[in-house]
Amino acid sequence: MLKMGKILLTIFVLLFLSVRSKSQINEFMPNQSEIKEMNEAIQADSNLAKVISWYGDPVMQYSNYKRNLFHADSIWHNAQKMLPAMDIGTTNKLEIIPLIDWFTANDSLIGESGSSYLIKTDDATILFDLGLNDKQIHPSPLLQNMSYLGIEIDDIDILVLSHNHNDHVGGTKWYQNNTFSFTNYQMELNGISVFTPDKMTYPGLTVNYTPNPTQLAKGVATIGVIHQPVFMTDIKEQALAINVKNKGIVVLVGCGHQTMKKIVERTKILFEEPLYGVLGGFHYPIEEKRNIKWIHKYFVVGKLPWERLTIDDVYANIKLLKSNGVSVVGLSGHDSCDKSIEAFRNEFKESYYDITVGQKIVIK
Repeated sequence: MLKMGKILLTIFVLLFLSVRSKSQINEFMPNQSEIKEMNEAIQADSNLAKVISWYGDPVMQYSNYKRNLFHADSIWHNAQKMLPAMDIGTTNKLEIIPLIDWFTANDSLIGESGSSYLIKTDDATILFDLGLNDKQIHPSPLLQNMSYLGIEIDDIDILVLSHNHNDHVGGTKWYQNNTFSFTNYQMELNGISVFTPDKMTYPGLTVNYTPNPTQLAKGVATIGVIHQPVFMTDIKEQALAINVKNKGIVVLVGCGHQTMKKIVERTKILFEEPLYGVLGGFHYPIEEKRNIKWIHKYFVVGKLPWERLTIDDVYANIKLLKSNGVSVVGLSGHDSCDKSIEAFRNEFKESYYDITVGQKIVIK
């Protein structure tokens, strides 16, 4: 009887788990209207059909997206309630030197579809991201630009990665292996502290995984990981916040997958000081020109692959920044098109900074 009781209990547990699993699957399954809209979009757009086909069954992708979105929203709302205000001190100076981006100050510098910025404060020199190095050459575009500008790896105290995408960690092969590199091989890095938004490794180095807001130096902190699902995956991205004395918080962003709205809301929660500036990549690919290709349009933040970012969306984000008193703005050309950049430039006028490799941005 005891043995039979255990068997029945096991069967009951398995049935319960099976029903629960099916219930969870059904909970996030797209409805017929959503499936119809998706299928019509796929049939009308061969490029979209190609992208979707890379990842398997579209309906299951949609279901996974809805599940990821639910989890990301839950994490976001819980984190916002629990995050304490941070007192990170201030820096008198802030210098930002773009080392990798699309536009360059002259023809001796190399532009590419990635980003890397050197940040100098009173107490620290921080490298934010490592660019793309698409052809995996040595020395990489990053190292070549650093050499031209007289910057050595030994000058760097801290390396921060915004998110684990190939155009920010030094190339596809590094991204695929949850690691990063300055060039086409992994150089020995001595004395550099590394902070990443996901669990990553590097030979001979301790890599600090920082899901929560973390102070890095006097006046400098990460704002913590913010999850943002796109149709195919869940992106975990962090940004840097620098507290400039008598100005406020300047946020430096890698790609803006978090969305501008969440970046602003997170910053307001973390700091008593006002949000003074927002610079970096924000993924506004409205038009297909120069390095902005058709593929960018299917990975727009906060939208499904068959939805499109519009100029109205861009102006909504401009309005958001203005309503929060933001004074200084700069958009990266590595992931935003000229039309989006021009919209921000026209709205912020003399407060707009072009993000150009080799062209220093100074805030005192």
